[in-house]
Amino acid sequence: MSERVARGTGEPHLAEKVYNKLCQDLQDGLYAPGAKLILRDVAAEFGASLTPVRDALNRLVGERVLEMGSNRTISVPIPLAAEVREIRRIRMELEGFAAAEAASKGSAGEFADIRGDCDAYAHARRTGDARRMLEANRDFHFKVYAAARMPFLLEMIKGLWLRNGPLQYLLSRSATAPLERSDDHHGAVMRALDERDPEGARQGIRNDIDYATSDIIIALAELREKSLA
Repeated sequence: MSERVARGTGEPHLAEKVYNKLCQDLQDGLYAPGAKLILRDVAAEFGASLTPVRDALNRLVGERVLEMGSNRTISVPIPLAAEVREIRRIRMELEGFAAAEAASKGSAGEFADIRGDCDAYAHARRTGDARRMLEANRDFHFKVYAAARMPFLLEMIKGLWLRNGPLQYLLSRSATAPLERSDDHHGAVMRALDERDPEGARQGIRNDIDYATSDIIIALAELREKSLA
């Protein structure tokens, strides 16, 4: 994220660091939809004073990444089904394009590194390590996109993952989602990268984004019912 002075604080650099760390945690799937971000708890976790944390949280609310309730509690949104489908469609286009470019531009060394994340994801899924699975999945995807050599596109994708990360949290803990299918999709992407097959890489990523949408929507509906109970 770009460096900028946060308004209303005498600690702009700290506010920026808190903002960047929150963005990273959201992208990494460390927050579930509906999770509340309590000001004092976040400040204690980051070892920061309340003012820069408040500025960072308010900035994310202003960007519609987080939402503020009527009691001024800040939380991760629980998106509607239509919003999930919209995110899915945009991700399929942008991330599929990035994967196709990576197949043409990436190096053999980058592909070997990506394969390591592919293997790490599969191992974490088999052993039930949800946290490691999320990390490996993030690394796999973003290393593919970085290999496209398109920094503006990469920043757009990172913005989408601020909203996608919490959905990945749900997916990683789903009792019904066929997560083993993601192994197949990652494998298809790897084969396409190794073979310099842009369309194969594009389709592999699109399939990986698309396959679990219905499971995510069902999980969100259940979560919304609980939040209203």
